Amino acid sequence: MKTRDKHQLTDDELREIVFEKNPRVDYELKQGIITIIKPQDHWIQRFFRKLNFKIPENTYLDLDEYGSFVFQQVNGKRSVYEIGQNLGHKFTEANEHLYSRLWLYLNHLEENEQIIKRIS
Repeated sequence: MKTRDKHQLTDDELREIVFEKNPRVDYELKQGIITIIKPQDHWIQRFFRKLNFKIPENTYLDLDEYGSFVFQQVNGKRSVYEIGQNLGHKFTEANEHLYSRLWLYLNHLEENEQIIKRIS
């Protein structure tokens, strides 16, 4: 299924879409904030490291409070609808445009960052 706006997705469709964390992605949880650890192991990066260029072996992506909460909710069992319900209960201010924003964020994590993947 291609990325679609929430306005095109029904609640039933949101109940059927489930994501899981990519098992190849490392992350840390500290004080409620998730940090994604991304290895910099492309052959060109390794080559320049051998030439003593200061290229870090990892980069770190800190998710904000909302993003960390959503990432922790992704478990291969919860649907997008359930994650949205939990997010709305925890952060009532997030309820405006909740599912359109959540859908956009989850698709970004899947397609651009490859830290989660859709399983249904």
